[in-house]
Amino acid sequence: MNFKRIIASLKEESLREIITGTAATFIIRLLGLVVGYAFTFLVSRYFGSRVLGAHTLSVTVLMMFSVLGRMGMDTHLVKNFAKDHADDRWDRVLEVYKKTLMVIVPIGLLLSIILFFTSGLIAEHVFNKPYLESYFKIISFAVLPMIMRFVNSECYRGLRRNVEYAYGQNVGYLLYASVILGVASLFTRNELVPNIAFVISLVVLGISSSYFILKDIKTHSKTPSNELTINEMVRHSLPMMLATSLLLISGWINTIMLGIWSTESDVGIYSVILKISTLATFVLMSINSIAAPRFAQLHAKNDSLGLNTYVGQISKVIFFSSVPIFLFIIIFREWLLGLFGAEFIVGSQALLITMLGQSFNVFAGSVGAILNMTGHQVAFRNILGISTVINIIACAIFIPLFGLLGSAIAGMIFMACWNIASMIYIKIKFNIKTYYWPKAEN
Repeated sequence: MNFKRIIASLKEESLREIITGTAATFIIRLLGLVVGYAFTFLVSRYFGSRVLGAHTLSVTVLMMFSVLGRMGMDTHLVKNFAKDHADDRWDRVLEVYKKTLMVIVPIGLLLSIILFFTSGLIAEHVFNKPYLESYFKIISFAVLPMIMRFVNSECYRGLRRNVEYAYGQNVGYLLYASVILGVASLFTRNELVPNIAFVISLVVLGISSSYFILKDIKTHSKTPSNELTINEMVRHSLPMMLATSLLLISGWINTIMLGIWSTESDVGIYSVILKISTLATFVLMSINSIAAPRFAQLHAKNDSLGLNTYVGQISKVIFFSSVPIFLFIIIFREWLLGLFGAEFIVGSQALLITMLGQSFNVFAGSVGAILNMTGHQVAFRNILGISTVINIIACAIFIPLFGLLGSAIAGMIFMACWNIASMIYIKIKFNIKTYYWPKAEN
């Protein structure tokens, strides 16, 4: 390992941008992680793993509905905002945002109504747990606010406002939910309180973020351009929706199938495992939040050399920042699980396997962001589609046999499939190595 070359490379301007930009979002994301753990801790401590599992299942259903409601418009918006912002075309920024709202608001309201009235069917016929109907009915009110949370935070991402992006994506709703739940738990132990707190927090964030984004954009341009049609925007966003949907739904499939074939307690424990394991990808997610618009800009300029250099620098930062976190989680996994209650320690082996899956995610680097921002969203969708099928098959095989451990095994297989395939595709298509390994610099 040549440390002199590593230190010298830190002087490069683009690498300094990665580090300084990541540091800001890292701090905000860390705050989001803390309040996210606080919310999970409050639910697990005051209401138990069963209620945490029921809440997790209802939020999983909510997220699936919100993915459909976003129509891929959030990812498409990042790409447009990054280009238009760089060109100082605030009239186009305003047009894209307003037309995005024209698509997602009616769809979000429709999906909210559908979820409310089908809650009983989903609870009884999908999960075979009729009592979940109340959870699903309450969470249905959060469909549109959840969609707005994603879209509005992606607006800031496209404008390279990384602090605002990280706050909207990771902190705001969890902070509000934790405060509401903490106060409410002093007066009641009603098992529906976590869902109510979650919904209220999303409504507050959705309304406030929409107001501030429109106010911000209109300080630059009060009149939107008229260069795009809604049909055109939807046509470009749908492949991104499918890719994003497959990535997210595949992650949720494990939770849903675990909820079908196992207990709510296992689902609750698995949700904690996923929260702990995301610590390992903390740097990766922070970097992606600032790198995605840069990928789009470099690709738009046909700067293949700049893109290659930028990806290589990012991979280096991801590697050296993530390895210590991996080691900490693996060594202290039982202690970390025990923070949420003694009943969670049984997930130690499952956490170890999940960490192995996350290692593929970190090692491969920013493959998803690269493919989405360089016009290869269809290829990414296909990779995720095949990997999703493999994940479903793995869940169907391993969860009935091993329960919680089986879900972790299936998740590890899924992570390995799509990351390795994406890494190979980018190497063939762009001749870019998205991973970093110290021996390569000897």
